[in-house]
Amino acid sequence: MHWGVYEVFSVISGIVLLVCGLMLPNVKVKDRAGAVIGGAFLLVYGVYVAKQTTGTYSFPVAIFIIPAGAVIYLVAAAFGVTGSTAGGGRDDGE
Repeated sequence: MHWGVYEVFSVISGIVLLVCGLMLPNVKVKDRAGAVIGGAFLLVYGVYVAKQTTGTYSFPVAIFIIPAGAVIYLVAAAFGVTGSTAGGGRDDGE
């Protein structure tokens, strides 16, 4: 196997997204499912590319940006920093 920076970062990003998707509280099911599916994809793709001995495989620059943004979004959603309580920080149910 050949482990380069992209493969390692893909696997680490996948693990972080999986953990965030499975462990963070108060996350909507849609967001949780997206994090788990995205994390699994990054993990599997990183290992898949690392196992290749021939051919050309590329990683887009987005692989460095999207997982970080997803983790920030999930943490914000888990701890109530999203726009659902805008206008004073209290949800009065109105």
